[in-house]
This record gives sequence, C-alpha cells and structure tokens, in this order.
Amino acid sequence: MDIWLIIANPYAYDKALAEALSLAQQPGARLHVAFFISDSSVTDTIHELADTGLLGPGSLRNLRSNMLAGYRGLADDVLKRVQRKAAQIPVVIEGVVEQDSLRDYLPQIYQRSDVNRIVIGGSRLMASRLGTIPEHVVFIAEE
Repeated sequence: MDIWLIIANPYAYDKALAEALSLAQQPGARLHVAFFISDSSVTDTIHELADTGLLGPGSLRNLRSNMLAGYRGLADDVLKRVQRKAAQIPVVIEGVVEQDSLRDYLPQIYQRSDVNRIVIGGSRLMASRLGTIPEHVVFIAEE
C-alpha cells in the first residue's frame, strides 16, 4: 500500500507531512514523497511582474531560471527534512517534479499500482486550481 505526499510549498507543509506520516504507519505501507514545482505558476508570476513594468524581456529568462534553481534548492532541503522525520518508516523519495500543473501530475500517480492515498500540502490558491479533488486525495491548505 502506497501513501504519497506531494509538497507544493517549501515553507508550509508540516500538517500535510504529519498526515502522511500518520497514514504511513499502517503495516505494509510505503511513503512516496515528491516536491512539486508548477512551471505554469512560475511563468504566471514572472509575466505578472513584466506586465506591471517591473521586468524587461531580457530579465524574464534570467528570473525564471533563477527562480527554478532556488525552488530546486529548497526542494532538496525539504526532501532531506522529510526523510529525517520519516526515518522509522519505508520512504521512497521521488524527488523534484516539474510539470505544468498538479492536476496533470496526479493521473500519473493514480496509474501506479497500490496507491492508497495522496496527501498534498499547498496553498489555498493551488486548491482552487485543482478543481474537484478525488476522494482518495487529501489536500491540506497551509499558509
């Protein structure tokens, strides 16, 4: 039985982690952990800055590249912390996942065998972008 934890906010995921660890205490359970970076969210943020006149065209590429590098660095730290906190249970670190949207990534997890529950830690805005959440997915909005 596989429990998935998807972390989408590097600063607010403790409640989602606690929920996933609790679920993964069941006999035979394995915890899979992924840090999700939404390419479209990063792009949207950068375009908002450009639209307000704060960035020129040359800055767009550099900022996007730097933002993604920063998120990847944070992701590594977060995944190491999760691994330390989950030392007593079997953990599979899936690493950093960079895709357009979490809604597109979830079906890839569903297709794997023996997925029992998916716990997502993210912002309220992300929850609204997901739309209808399937019953075996727990979304925990953290600020």
